[in-house]
Amino acid sequence: MMIVIIVNSKGWVIVKITREQVELNRAHVIDTAATLFRERGIDGIGIADLMKAAGMTHGGFYRQFRSKNDLAAQAVAHAVEGTSSEISAVLDGADDPLSALVRFYVSPEHRDAPSSGCSLATLAIDAARSTDPALQALFGDLIGKYIALLTTLVPGDGRVAREEAIATLAEMVGAIILSRAVTDRATSDEILRAVVNDLLTRHAE
Repeated sequence: MMIVIIVNSKGWVIVKITREQVELNRAHVIDTAATLFRERGIDGIGIADLMKAAGMTHGGFYRQFRSKNDLAAQAVAHAVEGTSSEISAVLDGADDPLSALVRFYVSPEHRDAPSSGCSLATLAIDAARSTDPALQALFGDLIGKYIALLTTLVPGDGRVAREEAIATLAEMVGAIILSRAVTDRATSDEILRAVVNDLLTRHAE
């Protein structure tokens, strides 16, 4: 039971939302924010519009979150968790994990779905401009995890592998950003193909 209805001695109806429903509401706001922030940017949507999109009142926001920065950090963490699960699924059982990751990330599907894609390609600029330590720490950790993963996938070892991993990550993220920035679809597709070909050819050598 999610909602408790109580009739007091004066006949007034009092509606109480259970703790379970509060947590479900909170999770729904975080999920909605993760989608909208990636789609419009953290500064691109206000609290009132966000809560409206979640089907809740503006006043309920501050009963669930300390601030917009607090929500942003939780929403990004939620988005990162989802992307990490998708990448794990792509890599599991792949004959060539690096190729699988590059083709998954640098793809028209990823380009065309910013609201459900990697937060690095949509919110890195927001993080760079932010003064919120929690959000900056989240992105620093995310970049570190990508570098660590790619270091295990690219050829070479030690410093050589780490530098190649950094370059690969920058090229992958940059490809998605540039492909979204141009309005000509042919040019956008060309950017994606060029980066995929460059990365796979270079790593095959």
